[in-house]
Amino acid sequence: MSLDVEKPDEVKFYYHILLVCGVILLPGLFGAMFGWVHGLLPLIVFYLLHRYGKKVGGRYILLGCLLAGIACLMFQVVEQLLFSLTMLPAGFFLADSIKRGDSKYLSGIKTAAALAGSWLLLSTILATGLEHHPYTLLLMSINEGMDEAVSYYRANGSLPEETIYLLETTFQEMKTLLPRVMPAILSCIILLVVWFTMVAGNQLLSRKTGHGPWPQYRFWTLPDKLIWLLILSAILVALPMEPSRTVGLNLLLVTGLLYCFQGMAIVLFYFYKWSIPHFLRAIIYVILFFQSFGAIFLAILGVVDIWFDLRRLHSTENETDI
Repeated sequence: MSLDVEKPDEVKFYYHILLVCGVILLPGLFGAMFGWVHGLLPLIVFYLLHRYGKKVGGRYILLGCLLAGIACLMFQVVEQLLFSLTMLPAGFFLADSIKRGDSKYLSGIKTAAALAGSWLLLSTILATGLEHHPYTLLLMSINEGMDEAVSYYRANGSLPEETIYLLETTFQEMKTLLPRVMPAILSCIILLVVWFTMVAGNQLLSRKTGHGPWPQYRFWTLPDKLIWLLILSAILVALPMEPSRTVGLNLLLVTGLLYCFQGMAIVLFYFYKWSIPHFLRAIIYVILFFQSFGAIFLAILGVVDIWFDLRRLHSTENETDI
């Protein structure tokens, strides 16, 4: 698959280097407030490589990483730098996958595998110098956070005793549930990063260059056969035995998220078709993302689309862009 890349003299040299450096540095310097910025790294890497080519784009990424490395040593935030570096291979694999002409499904699988492999490699390296594996430390830190929250409210006296008891009971149930579903939670985080990188990268390239590597997101669909994995996971959850219920629960969360992505594509499709005003779209997005029923609604919408083709994508009337 041939790619049209921009010439080096058209590249804003310092801007792209500082962009890579800044995205790596922000989480380390400002902590949890900017932790979400890590998720932008695969997008930036993918965008630079795809738009400017491996030679030029790779040069900006390398120089940005070197500059960030020097700054991390000065500010003593090396651990954050290591985690940032684990985000880079996802962007490289996605750009390479497009160059090879892979489908969007295979591109997404390769990118997710690259990100998961990077995290696994880092955790294995860190585990050699720690008493506990980073995965165990993650669970322990979450449990400690819940205990500290209960202790704070109990000492503060700002909440009634009944509310504190309810909070403590809820946290206790979460402590039991979290170890069972943590693999699905981490998998969903990986899928969210990959989804955002592909969707935002496709949109960004379409705006900057006039064409993206894939069709517009509102036309995206999941493979029809994936529905059987969702059905299998529901059956496993219904079985009154372990570890099948735990396996099924993890599969259900992951496949449910995938169908949320398809449901979001359907919503976006009708936003464009009905020319919904942007301010109204923003309100709907807030409702969908911050209300508990939003994710369930999107997942159901994605599943229903498998049988009823809500966007009529398989009919000849929607062959052109809307």
